[in-house]
Amino acid sequence: MLHNAEAEFARYLFAVYPPPMPGMPWLSVCIAPNGHVLDSEAFATVEEANLVTCRAQAVLFDSLSQRVEIAHVPVADGALH
Repeated sequence: MLHNAEAEFARYLFAVYPPPMPGMPWLSVCIAPNGHVLDSEAFATVEEANLVTCRAQAVLFDSLSQRVEIAHVPVADGALH
């Protein structure tokens, strides 16, 4: 269960890898806590890769924050009919 969005977010890895050889793209990768690659995308420049990676981090953090908020909403005592 999620208790803290920051702690949950810290379990994900975001990385931008340089091209392994000239002419190859930069690679942006997001890896989940279980080791699965959630997303990867190739970019022509490091600036593009970093920009998209930062945006992906913001989207993930927002999603985790919303899940934490929903998890902490008290359940009504059957008052809603």
